[in-house]
Amino acid sequence: MQNRKQQIPWAMAAGRALLGPVLVAGELSGWNGLAMAWLVLTALVSDIFDGVLARHWHCDTAGVRLFDSMADTAFYVCVAVALWIGQPQLLRGNAGLLAALLALEAVRFGVDFAKFGKPASYHSWLAKAWGLAMGIAVIAVLLSPHAGALLAASFALGIACNLEGLAMSLVLPIWRKDVKGLRAAMRLRREMLGAAGKARGNRWWVQPARKAGIAAALTLCLAMPALAIEPGQAAYAGGTAGLALDTPGTLDTTSAAALVFKAGAAEIAIPYTKVRTVEVRNDVVRHLGFLPALGAGLVAARQRRYTLTIGYADANDAVQVATFQTTERDQLTLQAVLRARSPRSCAVTQYNNTCPVRPVTAPAAAAK
Repeated sequence: MQNRKQQIPWAMAAGRALLGPVLVAGELSGWNGLAMAWLVLTALVSDIFDGVLARHWHCDTAGVRLFDSMADTAFYVCVAVALWIGQPQLLRGNAGLLAALLALEAVRFGVDFAKFGKPASYHSWLAKAWGLAMGIAVIAVLLSPHAGALLAASFALGIACNLEGLAMSLVLPIWRKDVKGLRAAMRLRREMLGAAGKARGNRWWVQPARKAGIAAALTLCLAMPALAIEPGQAAYAGGTAGLALDTPGTLDTTSAAALVFKAGAAEIAIPYTKVRTVEVRNDVVRHLGFLPALGAGLVAARQRRYTLTIGYADANDAVQVATFQTTERDQLTLQAVLRARSPRSCAVTQYNNTCPVRPVTAPAAAAK
């Protein structure tokens, strides 16, 4: 019986790793946010209790802890893939923090392998806080599209955790599991090195700290260009302009003459007097309906996509079309602006779940 109990922490970690691909499959199939959140919550509870049970049953070996860390990494890689599929604007909006986090993860992995021959498995207090914060942030994002700030905060906490982990790896002379923080790593180093280490205690940390600072500075510098683009106000979703699909940019309504989409050096100017049609869509991704045992959360599709398609004439009276993906609030704002400033706009056609609703005719068009 005891041997069977000792296999449970291994099984819990393995199950958490397997939940990652299920999460990606659910996003591809359009499962609703409640079902996806339950999957993440299950993984989070598993992450908390596998260590508790391993310590209680005295099977908290280095192998279990290392496998637990690898399972966490595999699961959250799948979480990132699922978010990129379902809500890419959230990752684009936090591109700088995400790039810094991924770069630090890569640097840590390389340092750990070069020094110890395997990944670190510290399970520090900061790492536990990061895991909890990341799980809560992902659950909040899946249930509400307005919880992006929590995701940004979890990325920032992850950067701090990786900086601490990198410093701990530089401090420790040999691989150790379950080191609760940098202070504990310093104490372990003094114990391992004995009197010689204590004699150098006032200076030994300078070189590792310098290396960690240089790595962090390089990482942040590499991530800095990602912050140049203003986060997810709009994305070019198709049309005659020739821009790449999903090109991120901003829609500028400050000019009374034209609506301007700016994406780096590219720009699309749509004169309000040239607008002919406006089509507003609120589409959803339908799920395939497999794995019904997950419950009623799979019944309703969860992912919504808000787009605005504008038909207009250019300077040569040639017909042009531009489709922009926006947030729900921005879509309503742009719709009101176009109605107010486009006297020749034929109609604003609204779609909900791909089914057309009765067109709402602009007042100026109705007067004609």
